Amino acid sequence: MIDSHFHVLEMRKRTIDCEQLFSSLFENGFAGGMDIGVDAQDISERFEILQNWPTIRIAAGLGPWHAQGDHDLDKLIGDVARQWEALPIDCIGEIGLDNYWNYGTRERQERLFILQLDVAEQLGLPVAIHMRDADGQMQSIIKSRAFPYGGILHCYASSFEFAERAMKQNLLISFAGPITYKNNNALREILSKIPDESLLLETDSPYLAPHPFRGKTNTPMYIGYIYREASRIRSTSVESLVDVVKHNFERVMGSSAKRVLTEVR
Repeated sequence: MIDSHFHVLEMRKRTIDCEQLFSSLFENGFAGGMDIGVDAQDISERFEILQNWPTIRIAAGLGPWHAQGDHDLDKLIGDVARQWEALPIDCIGEIGLDNYWNYGTRERQERLFILQLDVAEQLGLPVAIHMRDADGQMQSIIKSRAFPYGGILHCYASSFEFAERAMKQNLLISFAGPITYKNNNALREILSKIPDESLLLETDSPYLAPHPFRGKTNTPMYIGYIYREASRIRSTSVESLVDVVKHNFERVMGSSAKRVLTEVR
């Protein structure tokens, strides 16, 4: 099974022994996935933890929480982009928009997001996108981009209509633990309509543990609960879904062709 989105360092902060966790997972058929950063300076530590598992991809990016304050966003991204260029990262993420929390103005969040979309395109990398309470703002940005190296809308919780627009722009739709929650019938209905070729699954560990572990620390150990519920919703076998997600994940990761950074607009 592939887990397309988790946070190793955030799991470690919650006292999860990540080396032991992944050793056990891979001994029991885990196929890999993607570790997502949340800070500009966390990449070296993540590489050290995950060095024994080459099928775990590494993403680097600054989420909307980095838009808080009045620091120079253009300089920030210019500096970190040169660091990312020198590292064997596989994706820019997670990046995006979040108007649920007070993460700075919409304008600053949007500037931070667009700067990193530019970096991803210049480096030839896909993107992992965070979106919360920002559908209209995100839609206008997505419509204006080509996403030549693909991308992922992670932990999807918006409408099917938005998903349709995103899929037309070369983005995959990734679902997490909330598909297992009792009162989430609308999200399950959306999941049932997503074409096989646009589907991913994730845990978003250590957040959003699936039922029956809701409220507890999540880890990729629980990814099977998400696959089983998704297979039930989509009236398919777990084995078929495993193949679908693995193929899609490898396709979007394989679409990257990392290049030399020439500029940051």
